[in-house]
Amino acid sequence: MRTWIYSILIALTAALPARAHEGPPFPIIVDQIAGPYVVSVWSDPDIGTGTFFVVLEPGDGTLAVVRNVRIGVRPISGRLDEVIYEAEPQSVRYGARYYTEVEFDQGEMWSVRIIIEGEDGGGELLAEVEATPDGTIGPIGLILYLLPFLAVGYLWIKAALRKKQLDAAPRTAN
Repeated sequence: MRTWIYSILIALTAALPARAHEGPPFPIIVDQIAGPYVVSVWSDPDIGTGTFFVVLEPGDGTLAVVRNVRIGVRPISGRLDEVIYEAEPQSVRYGARYYTEVEFDQGEMWSVRIIIEGEDGGGELLAEVEATPDGTIGPIGLILYLLPFLAVGYLWIKAALRKKQLDAAPRTAN
């Protein structure tokens, strides 16, 4: 039993943090017009690395060719200059979707500028997001979430050993 406990403790302390997504992105812009496009922007602004999805739909039935989608972010406090990130296209069945990761160095309100350039024109949209912690609690969370399973396993092993002990005990006849 000690070997199992030591193995689990070593595995938990040696585990590297995983890059996992905690929670879905949420809309910060919905169905706004920018040039020939209807634009929606979804974001998960986690401190460290935040994500942005820019969804483009045609305004008049056919989607104009998109040359470039960029996201500019800067803290509203003005302590840093705007940094612009190129968004990469993703494959979708209808319209177009662009994705980028953005660095947020601390939790505060950030100004977001979406810049769209296309053959038939483009536009800019503005929004604000609050960078927040990603919601993970690190290795402590793994231990916390593992405890119920360990408790059930412990009870199951204890019951199996008790049954084995009862089956091995001599029976007395009355």
